[in-house]
Amino acid sequence: MSATQPAVRRIATGDVLTPQELKEFPFFKIVSEKLLEKNLGAVVRRRFRKGEIICREGEQGSTAFYILNGSVDVFLGASISRVETRSETKGWFRKMKSLLVRDSQPPPTGFRQSIPIDAPVDLPVDNPVGKLGKGDLFGEMTCLNFYPRSATVRAAEDCEMLEILRNVLQMLQKDKEFKAMVDKVYRERTLDNHLRSVPVFRDLPADFMAHLKSKVQLVQFDADQVICKQGDPADSFYLMRIGHVKLSQNYPGGDIVVAYLSRGNFFGEIGLLGRGERTATCTALDHVEAVKIPKADFDLMVSRFPTIRMELEQIAGRRIVANQRQSEQLKSVFLTDFLSQSLMQAQNLLVLDLSKCTRCDDCVRACSSAHDGISRLIREGVKYDKYLIATACRQCLDPLCMIGCPVGSIQRLDSLEVMIKDWCIGCGLCAKNCPYGNITMHEFTHVQVDTETGQTKEVVGKKATVCDFCKEHAEPSCVYACPHDAAHRVEPMKFFDQELVGITFPDPK
Repeated sequence: MSATQPAVRRIATGDVLTPQELKEFPFFKIVSEKLLEKNLGAVVRRRFRKGEIICREGEQGSTAFYILNGSVDVFLGASISRVETRSETKGWFRKMKSLLVRDSQPPPTGFRQSIPIDAPVDLPVDNPVGKLGKGDLFGEMTCLNFYPRSATVRAAEDCEMLEILRNVLQMLQKDKEFKAMVDKVYRERTLDNHLRSVPVFRDLPADFMAHLKSKVQLVQFDADQVICKQGDPADSFYLMRIGHVKLSQNYPGGDIVVAYLSRGNFFGEIGLLGRGERTATCTALDHVEAVKIPKADFDLMVSRFPTIRMELEQIAGRRIVANQRQSEQLKSVFLTDFLSQSLMQAQNLLVLDLSKCTRCDDCVRACSSAHDGISRLIREGVKYDKYLIATACRQCLDPLCMIGCPVGSIQRLDSLEVMIKDWCIGCGLCAKNCPYGNITMHEFTHVQVDTETGQTKEVVGKKATVCDFCKEHAEPSCVYACPHDAAHRVEPMKFFDQELVGITFPDPK
């Protein structure tokens, strides 16, 4: 290998393009030939026949695709359904079974109506299929952050595209011509649908939507970059386009995470509708792109359309209440102690009193029986004094499981409860991200319909599941089954106030 061709990660298949061939594309013209030579093999030309699969949802990847010619279908092959526990007969929970079912109720106002994917389109929940064409770029988040593929992409006709590795994509993103080209395609084809994917904007008249499209800014942020700080003047509204943002609030002694946001979420409305200052610090967790609506245009919108103002105020009000609830929880414990104990990240803990527990495992068996033979708790965990914090979902205040979900299926309600939506593709990233091992991947056989031929077949898929608290019953099955009153689901703040007064905790270091 020559000095001009150092070791560089290459794409395994496709036609490797020379620096001279790459220079034929306008967006490569400003990149030096020397730099392209050093990254030889990081961009290849790929050709796909009609019907050929380009990538599949849930697979690991490290490349993005830029369509030169032709078009592709983008869809979810996974069953749009969730894992639900149902009783086959009334009474004893051992008759309950885990099934894949669809939601029968529409999502509440303000909740996402479409599925965000790693492409310039969102997929409708009722028919998760979309189309991309010449000039579209997809797979950016997989490429930049090595997230699993969010959807299956299949050639709708013979097509040609560039497959690009991370180092070259990062160079292109700094190129004004390339960015302008991608942004132009996004404004023309996608921006209208993206804005209307937010329920409160869905009914904006076409003339005002055209005004917004001409005024919004398409902005980018690098990982760990602060987008806005708590207390800063509120000067804009942001709609997430790509990436993940962390919202945190400062309290004496440290910061508390309020939420994680991904494509389709928005932030900034509280400050714009309220006292005019930011109520949280917003930080990019990875490469982030967002639609920025300046304050003047936001104010014009809410003044002209009182219904939008009312809906945004309702959403802002729910978020403020949730934040206040979290703030109230912190008043009874020093925040530094709260942050140093991993269990204190929890909103809800399964606590076993070891002075009463006989290790009979009835709680584990009850959970297993209630969930078709697969227990969602393990009688192991952190021990403090006479208490064991069992391995079961904690509904964390800082839910790390939400980071990176390629389709945004993990969401948090205004009550701060974490939930997994029907369109989970079973990639397992949330299970890997949970630091406590409280998310499990369940296999289910379901019928899949081929979107092109209409034929059906049985396939084995996976869905992520967490403790559902056996909500159909007055109390969780594990608690109900304990014969010694040793198992309890507790709110940690109340528990620490009332039960652990005077207990000395071990040094977390």
